[in-house]
Amino acid sequence: MKTKFTVFSVFLLFFIAIIIGGGCINIDNPVVQPVDYRSIVKFVNLKPGDTIKVNVDGSDMISSIPFGEIHKDSLNLPAGSRVFVFKAGDTIRKSLEAEKKYTVFYVGKGSDSVLFAVVRNTFDEPYPSGKALIRFLHLSPNLGTSKVIVSWGGKDSTFSNVVFKGGTPYLAIASFPVKYTVISGSDTLLKAQDSGVSKAGRYSVVVYDLKENLKIKFFQED
Repeated sequence: MKTKFTVFSVFLLFFIAIIIGGGCINIDNPVVQPVDYRSIVKFVNLKPGDTIKVNVDGSDMISSIPFGEIHKDSLNLPAGSRVFVFKAGDTIRKSLEAEKKYTVFYVGKGSDSVLFAVVRNTFDEPYPSGKALIRFLHLSPNLGTSKVIVSWGGKDSTFSNVVFKGGTPYLAIASFPVKYTVISGSDTLLKAQDSGVSKAGRYSVVVYDLKENLKIKFFQED
């Protein structure tokens, strides 16, 4: 009986050693590389009357973005905590999620006036074939909480209580034009305004500038 127990114990220890050994990783093996998590970031300048530049973690990355424009190139940045400095020394620390794509809307000085809007996971398809994915964003500092009506293909979608730096989900749309009505209180600021989107892609349609001079524009993200 003792012999049988000894043989079983040796076999069991040998089996455990195989399992443990198979799960080990040799950290000195040059083939094993650390994972480099990244984020993709694009910038839009919505600060009236100003051209901005962007510095990230002490390095000048973008020299000039005119008012109302999106920079043509995306930045491929390490995920995690990054320090963004905009023109005039406006400094914002933001943690970027790994494998996310962002559009950063700069509205004015102060962290409350910068929106890091997630576009999608970098490994997702940009948009369905033949359709536009369109979201609405409220980036007018003094517009107040608004009602937004999105109209396309003979149908309307209404979103109430859209606040500053808030918006709608992406809507999958295959019929153009896409029009927006924006109502703040008793004032209709925009009525059935054509967004300008006319083909498949992923977009943010944004209202910006002050209420008295409200503008609407689409920015293509994919």
